[in-house]
Amino acid sequence: MSLAPRSLPALTGLRFLAASHVVVFHYLDREGMPGWLVQTLMSGPNSVTLFFVLSGFILAYSYLGAEPNARVPARAFWAARFARVYPVYLVGLLLAAPVFVSKGLQERGLSGASLLELGGVGAAVAGLVQAWVPAAACQWNCPGWSLSVEAFFYLVFPFAALPVLRLGPRRLVMALGLSVLAGAALVVAWLAVERTVAAPGGLLSHDAWMVVGAYNPLLRLPHFLLGVFLGRLYCLRRQRVSASPPWDAALVAVGGLASLGLMAHGWEPTALAFKDVALLPGFACVLWGLAGGTEPLGRALSHRICVRLGEASYALYLLHAPLNNWLRAVDQTLRLGWWSRGPGFFTAYALLSVAVSLAVFRYVEEPARRGLRQRLTTRQQSAPDPRLAP
Repeated sequence: MSLAPRSLPALTGLRFLAASHVVVFHYLDREGMPGWLVQTLMSGPNSVTLFFVLSGFILAYSYLGAEPNARVPARAFWAARFARVYPVYLVGLLLAAPVFVSKGLQERGLSGASLLELGGVGAAVAGLVQAWVPAAACQWNCPGWSLSVEAFFYLVFPFAALPVLRLGPRRLVMALGLSVLAGAALVVAWLAVERTVAAPGGLLSHDAWMVVGAYNPLLRLPHFLLGVFLGRLYCLRRQRVSASPPWDAALVAVGGLASLGLMAHGWEPTALAFKDVALLPGFACVLWGLAGGTEPLGRALSHRICVRLGEASYALYLLHAPLNNWLRAVDQTLRLGWWSRGPGFFTAYALLSVAVSLAVFRYVEEPARRGLRQRLTTRQQSAPDPRLAP
């Protein structure tokens, strides 16, 4: 297993921007905004795709590096990932549990069948397999679906590492292109199968098949693998050229502007299915350019405040929805009228979410990660800092 030679603070700071985009997408009132801005804010789910690409990049950078014979011991890797992601995931489930249970009982009533259904959904969510089950994908704490997808990626990564190590720079470049093509091909296949599966009398309803397209891990796998190929290629490049090339700033500018342009564009329903795939090249350029941390945006995101916010972004992503639910419940119970106060309340809610996330990172996430790693690993061994991985 390769030890990453240094951290990538700019990419940590980037995580906070992506998580903030998701928060804004979920809860900011967009009434009265220009169309292009509304489209950009509505593209919050695309920032989750950025997380998937970033996850593959960081895991390749941390565990594979530029070594020809790097190893990823599966059990140690899975233990490290579990210790990294599950404690805060569990906090999110606990915060969201009262709303999930009460809403479920209101909709289904109190019966043996409803309790069995709630128990099944709860088991899928607690076991991080909800993204495979359309009825459970966005239940309990909806943002957790992406952790279910990540869990699949973590399962795959130790086995994918060896083939990736055999690829030289040229083949890695080819693999990047093939990842984009594979992502497009899977979308085409999903749309084609929809005509049969979601047709009247088919196996699933149209809405259920749309959920499959939004959350299923297999459709997201090319995004993650693109990040893995990119991370490995970046390490091989840096092994030969220690200094960041002058075109990093151009890559960030071109990739960032292209990505923002695609987000701000209004997409037709069928074309919308390809939006994530269309964003992959721009995301790749941004990650490559920011990884060096030397161009202007990279230096800004590498500031210690941005890095600390980026470290807490995982908690922000998982806890912002339960916090919003609790605030809504208090508002409705006490009739405070918070939700009629517009952007002012959203700003206060967002700041509260960030503050809670910072506290959870410091007092829950990090201590739990260290404690679990110590218990789950049978012996001390040199391993990449798991805080690098999103």
